[in-house]
Amino acid sequence: MNSQLIDAEERLATVFSHYYCVQLSPEEQPVTLQLMPNYEMLLVFNLGPAIPIALGGATYVIQKTAVLGPLQKMLTYELPAGTDLMVVNFTLDGFYRLLGVSMQELKAGDWHDPDVLLNKNCFSELWEQLAPLSELADRISLLNAYAVTFVAPTDAASDSLRESIPYFRDAVVDPIKVLAETQQVSARRIQMRFQTHLGYSAKELTRFLRFRNLLNFLTQQHPQPPDWLNLVLTFGYHDHSHLIKDFQYYLGLTPRQFLKQLAQGNVCISKTGRFY
Repeated sequence: MNSQLIDAEERLATVFSHYYCVQLSPEEQPVTLQLMPNYEMLLVFNLGPAIPIALGGATYVIQKTAVLGPLQKMLTYELPAGTDLMVVNFTLDGFYRLLGVSMQELKAGDWHDPDVLLNKNCFSELWEQLAPLSELADRISLLNAYAVTFVAPTDAASDSLRESIPYFRDAVVDPIKVLAETQQVSARRIQMRFQTHLGYSAKELTRFLRFRNLLNFLTQQHPQPPDWLNLVLTFGYHDHSHLIKDFQYYLGLTPRQFLKQLAQGNVCISKTGRFY
């Protein structure tokens, strides 16, 4: 399997964090992988055989293009022989700025047809332009040019979202209250901004960032056995049951089941983004 993570170029760094590109030769065996939640939007271009996925208790098949997210549950996907896949990993409100679709409209599910979202065939047409290109550099260049052409510039709301991220790393403060005071707007205005631009609440982001930090720690410490009591205290959980509840919510696994899958090597935790 040949896989690459390609960082976004500087002019697009506020739109997406990276491309994930993976190929399997026709002779290779299928591979099943799991991607941990990252609360970000994924735009998928499948240039090979159909890819079955499981997300949020439902199963789908990606034929050509798909939008996934905001990714709040574990994604399981099978890469068949001959896989040729490109995934755009958006950051913060980059997806909102590219498509101009309120993220609240995506609440109906975790999987979407991008052309249906826009009521246009633009992504099908983009797929048709990508398919004949054999060189990855040419594909990246085409997608970059598309994003530069159609993405909306940042505005005051986008800037405030990026500036707010440090507040969510401090478990002591109420980020919404601080943001409302520093930006001189109502708390409701802040909440609506999150729902429209990101598709989830500020409270959800706080909970997720804590859990992702825990996963990153477990991954870095593996295979050393974790001290669960110490982790409860370190990451601000009320007790061990509270920690287990987050594992069940995000992954559908117990902590020990997660460690077992981690040892098997089929778990992928998204790289830390530029902003969080």
